[in-house]
Amino acid sequence: MITEDKPGSPFHGLVSFRLAGTGPRRRVLLVPPLSGHFPLLMRDVVLGLLPDFDVSLMDWTNVRHVPLRYGGFGFDDNIRAIEGAIRDLGPDLSVLALCQGGVPALAATARLAETDAPRAPAALALMAAPIDPLANPTAVVRLIRRFPMAWFRTVPLQRVPRGFAGQGRSVYPAHAQLAALQTYLARQRETGGELARKMARDDGAEPACAPFDDLYTSVMDIEGRHYVENIERVFHARDLARGRLVCGGATVRPEAIAATSLMTIEGARDDIAAPGQTAAALDLCPAIPETRLARLVVPDCGHFGLFHGEPWRSRVLPEVRAFLTRRE
Repeated sequence: MITEDKPGSPFHGLVSFRLAGTGPRRRVLLVPPLSGHFPLLMRDVVLGLLPDFDVSLMDWTNVRHVPLRYGGFGFDDNIRAIEGAIRDLGPDLSVLALCQGGVPALAATARLAETDAPRAPAALALMAAPIDPLANPTAVVRLIRRFPMAWFRTVPLQRVPRGFAGQGRSVYPAHAQLAALQTYLARQRETGGELARKMARDDGAEPACAPFDDLYTSVMDIEGRHYVENIERVFHARDLARGRLVCGGATVRPEAIAATSLMTIEGARDDIAAPGQTAAALDLCPAIPETRLARLVVPDCGHFGLFHGEPWRSRVLPEVRAFLTRRE
């Protein structure tokens, strides 16, 4: 396997993978969620796609290492970073966005469709993404909406301590994210959920060198501005679902997407982004012909099985591969 790193900004880079001995192939851009996990969480997805595609990955930076002189990184910056990566990777690109990466990826696609249609991706697959959190609200969504925005702007945020390049930066700290993940895992163990089963029997592609427990607990600081804006614009205001998402002063219009094929992927037992939340994207894009729309709901599959382990390999990957290689 050959890798190539390309710096994008202090807040993100672009890592590309291809198999040694292969010529140029169709390229897929993976958009991990900017929600606390390192992009390493999508390792099984990279390994699953590599036999058929050249794969690039948005590599979000742990902002504790970004000096304050570089300013902040908000939700608009997330959209523009994805939009820039799509432009850089060229025509006939496919995009696969996971979880909270789905809203900015759809927004970036819509912006390109309206302002630079030849650069819009040929295909976009959204996986477990909260396009409309209220389409089928989970306990996670209800908890987020229970707290007022004033709470998110103050209580969870901390300053990066001395000793790091980003000292003084306001962040949602890694240790707070890790505590939330451990609470979720404890509930999963009480109910015998998918995550608890994965911890008991790691079904990842290479559990010996990349244990799922390590992937799940590898977390980073999130830029405080992005953390707050993501909560407000995705989960509280539901800007994209309501046609009110604005980026750079212009309204984002998913209805402008016409030439990009669109697929939504959901787990029937996903208790983070339940079925319906991601599929809401299909109704937001009426200009895409039905022949270029696809919806996959994976039976007896939770959130993490969609992109890791046996459910990903046997039930999701074949459908994703077929969708991304189909051209009309």
